[in-house]
Amino acid sequence: MGSGQKKVASSYCRLPIAHCLLPACLGLFAAIVMIQAAAAHDWYPRECCHDVDCAPVERVEMLADGVLRLTSRVGTTDVPASFPRQPSPDDQMHICMVRYSHFDGMQPVCLFVPPAMIPKPS
Repeated sequence: MGSGQKKVASSYCRLPIAHCLLPACLGLFAAIVMIQAAAAHDWYPRECCHDVDCAPVERVEMLADGVLRLTSRVGTTDVPASFPRQPSPDDQMHICMVRYSHFDGMQPVCLFVPPAMIPKPS
C-alpha cells in the first residue's frame, strides 16, 4: 500500500464463517434439545411399556367417585381412584396406557404422580 492509501477493514471475509457457523450452531442446539427430550423420560419401567405408551399428562379431569380422566399424547383414559400410584422422579404426572383391542378404550397401565400426591399409609 502506498502512503496515501487507507487500509479498509472489510466484513465480507467474516461472512462465510458466519454462514458456516450459524447452521452448525442451530444443528447442535437442535440435537441437544432432542437428546434432552428423549432422555427426559427414559426412566419409565419396562413393565409400564417403557417409553412406548408412556407420556406426561397434558390434561386432568376429575370425574365422579375420584376417577381421573387423563389425557396425554398417547390418548385418554379413566383412572379409578383405587389405581396404584407411583412417585414420579420429575414431580410431574405421567400416564402409561394401552389399548388391548380396537373395540376397547385406552386402559391405564402405570400412573406416576408427584410424591406429595401419594397418600401416606395410615
